[in-house]
Amino acid sequence: MKKCMVLILSIFYLGVMPSEAQEFNWYKGNTHCHTLNSDGDSYPRQVIRWYRDHEYNFLFITDHNIITEIKYLDTDPDDDFLLIQGEEVTDSYQGIPVHLNALNSQIHIEPQHGDSVIETLQNNADAILEAGAVPQINHPNWRWSFTDKEISQTKGVHLFELYNAHPDCNNFSAGGRPGMEDIWDKILSKGILMYGIASDDAHDYVGEFTPRKSNPGTGWIMVKARELSTEAIMDAIQKGQFFSTLGVLLKDICITQTQYRIDIKPYKDAAYTTTFIGQDGVILKEVYGTTAEYTFNGNELYVRARIVESSGRIACTQPVFLSKD
Repeated sequence: MKKCMVLILSIFYLGVMPSEAQEFNWYKGNTHCHTLNSDGDSYPRQVIRWYRDHEYNFLFITDHNIITEIKYLDTDPDDDFLLIQGEEVTDSYQGIPVHLNALNSQIHIEPQHGDSVIETLQNNADAILEAGAVPQINHPNWRWSFTDKEISQTKGVHLFELYNAHPDCNNFSAGGRPGMEDIWDKILSKGILMYGIASDDAHDYVGEFTPRKSNPGTGWIMVKARELSTEAIMDAIQKGQFFSTLGVLLKDICITQTQYRIDIKPYKDAAYTTTFIGQDGVILKEVYGTTAEYTFNGNELYVRARIVESSGRIACTQPVFLSKD
């Protein structure tokens, strides 16, 4: 496997240079799902079995306002499946949903409330950080809850759901409303580093799978990490060493001092368009085929990429910010 990793320190925010001696692998995982402990329709072991049977490598169980303890659910340290504890801190402001995942949380975190959406977001993010967990802002477009205005004023958060597969989430732009990529570009264009997560937010594991149900397996992330451990997965997620997908798979993402390169894993005879996107959502370059390259010209604030498959499935890679030094 190539050892070219995302976020090189000399030109990108919050980056590290991985050792060339280290081997890295891709791991499939989901950061957001529910069980019968909150509003899912299946017991935790049934939920875990579904993800294991469908070749996921790791899973966060994030029930609403409760910790579903994993110590009795993940008892084999030598298998190829990793459970990471979490919680969806479920709050609201004047009926507006304000939900954040606490990733790798070891303790229950109560909703903190606030006198505005921004304050509610910040109070909950602060509580998650204080507990030693990592905050992830969930489904901003669920019921059109909030946009870049609120997210960009929230400190200490670098993860948000770019795509949430719950049928009530408004992921794409329509009717004059901004989609989640529009919101993402507005945040990034303010110089704020934010990584976009895809999740299935699964609740419905039993019975018929339909577009009107919150079924598992629709959106996930592929994390590039040195090993399948909580420490390695959490480290990679926080550094943006992952891509988000609705089914498109990538062989590798390689970013150097001069170039952003993506190698796509083709599916049968599908065709692919990769769009490199910069400040204010401007299209920097479009490339056809299974290999896409963009050469930095030095004037970009940031560069990210969207890959569209002819089936309609998409994937998004994470933004990199170019230093102006």
